Amino acid sequence: MERVPVALCAVFLASAIVAVASSLSGRRFALVLAKPLTTALLLVVAGPMGSRLSWLIHAGIVFSLAGDTILLFPTKGAFLTGLAIFLLAHLAYIVAFAGAAGRALFAPPALAAAALAATTSALLLRRLWPGVAGMRGALVAYAIALSMTVTTAVAAATAEGPQALSPAAAIGAALFYVGDASLALDHFHKRIRYAPLLTLGVYWLGQLGIALGARWSG
Repeated sequence: MERVPVALCAVFLASAIVAVASSLSGRRFALVLAKPLTTALLLVVAGPMGSRLSWLIHAGIVFSLAGDTILLFPTKGAFLTGLAIFLLAHLAYIVAFAGAAGRALFAPPALAAAALAATTSALLLRRLWPGVAGMRGALVAYAIALSMTVTTAVAAATAEGPQALSPAAAIGAALFYVGDASLALDHFHKRIRYAPLLTLGVYWLGQLGIALGARWSG
């Protein structure tokens, strides 16, 4: 397992804290700087691109960086564009995790994760449905992709053999789900107090877990 430099972790966490604090306090200039920087640092955390899995994880982070940047613009068009770009990020993660999982995709842990994610997504969409007219198709597609990211990450983390990923990837995918679900609820259902702690803080912890999963694979 390759160690992550302490200095790198400190810089990542400091940037994330600045971004969350800036979002909470409405300091837009600091947020515009710190938000993309935090996501970009995940490329360094993920380590060198020496395998197909690491290439796909890096691609997912790059898509996430683009999505995070676009979501800095508070318009419906920017939100839909960001949603589409994050969908590409999830597709990259899904392909990466599924390749590492192999037959574990059909093992009990993955099936249980799929059932839990599908049920949670259905309940979430039911809660959001009245406030997302005109965006329902996009949100359903995104919910499916998000659920598949969690399922394939659990499968990859519970696979047998050298291709298995670190549990950090599965934990990260679950936290990513929580962050995105919180963002959807905050936007379309009811404002969440101190929402950036979830929509940014928990989201970045999730992305950190995925990046570490790439670094520690193989």
